[in-house]
Amino acid sequence: MSLPHALLTALAERTGSGSELAARFDKSIGYFWQATHQQIYRELARLEEAGFIESLPEESTRVRKRAYRILPAGKRELKHWIVQQHEPAGMRDGSLYGGWVRCCASFRKIR
Repeated sequence: MSLPHALLTALAERTGSGSELAARFDKSIGYFWQATHQQIYRELARLEEAGFIESLPEESTRVRKRAYRILPAGKRELKHWIVQQHEPAGMRDGSLYGGWVRCCASFRKIR
């Protein structure tokens, strides 16, 4: 399991800014898998560059937040990852998270 797949899963549920994604990450799987805000923003940039997500036009608010949404290519990548067989390599690899993803409501949204 990788952080990019965790972020794609979160964006399959709903769009969000980097800080919103970090907060959702902490509340949902932060108990057994940690990611810093810096790691999340770095992965968001990579996912956007790969064409899996896109940033939305910034709303004119006092706080500048760039929101992201998943693109069809990102949904295909997430589907591909979900059906792959994964050998558990340890807690950090996301084996627990993989089970969570397969059970969560976003799985139904990306089918």
